[in-house]
Amino acid sequence: MTTADDQARSGGAPRRILSSLRDVLFENTSRSPAEVSADGTLARVASAADVEAARSVLRASVEAQLGPGVREFLLQNEALSEALPDPPARRRAALRVLSLKGTSREQLCSEIERALSALVTQGQAFARKLHDRREALQVNQGHVSERCVQETAEAEQCIARLEAELAAQRQAIAESQTRRDQDLGACEQKLAELGAREVGFRCAFREVESEFRALEAQLLQERV
Repeated sequence: MTTADDQARSGGAPRRILSSLRDVLFENTSRSPAEVSADGTLARVASAADVEAARSVLRASVEAQLGPGVREFLLQNEALSEALPDPPARRRAALRVLSLKGTSREQLCSEIERALSALVTQGQAFARKLHDRREALQVNQGHVSERCVQETAEAEQCIARLEAELAAQRQAIAESQTRRDQDLGACEQKLAELGAREVGFRCAFREVESEFRALEAQLLQERV
C-alpha cells in the first residue's frame, strides 16, 4: 500500500528545488542550497529514463504553477549570469531588481508555496494512481494463483483417473494372460489324452487285425 513516504518521494526533487529557492529568498546561509538529485535509494531502483521522464513532467508542472514574481526572478537571475558569475551575488541582485519593481520576498515565497502545494497535490494523485494500479496487479496475482491451483487440481484428478484406467488395463492384461495359460494348459492336457487314445487305438487295431488275419489264414488252410 502507498504510504505518505511514497507520496513525498514522488515530488521530492522539484520540491527540493522550490525549497532551495525559498531558502535563498530568505537568505538562509546556514546551509548550501539543496542539490537537485533523485533519492539515492530510488535512483538505484529506477532507470535513468524513468527518472528523467518523471523529472521533466514534474518540472513542467511546477513551472506552470509559478507566479509572475518567481518567473521574473528566474529571468533576472539568468540575465545576470554573465555579469555576476557568483550565484549568491546574482540572486541578491535579482532580488533587489524585483524589490525596486515592488515585488517582495514574501510575495515570491507565497508564489512558491502555491507551486509547492500544487506539486504535492500532483504527487498525491500520482501516488493514488500507483496505489490503484498496484492493488489491481495484486488482485490479478491472486487470480493467477487461484487459476493455477484449480488447473493443477484438475490435471492431478485427470492423472489419477488415467492412472486408475492404466492399472485396470494392466489388470485386464494380467487376467487375460492367466486365462491364456490356463486354456493352453487344458489344451495341452487334452492333446496328451488324444495322443494316448491314438496309441491305444492303433495297438488295439493291430491286435484285432492280426487276430482276424490269422483266422482268415487258418480258414484258407482247412480242407473241406
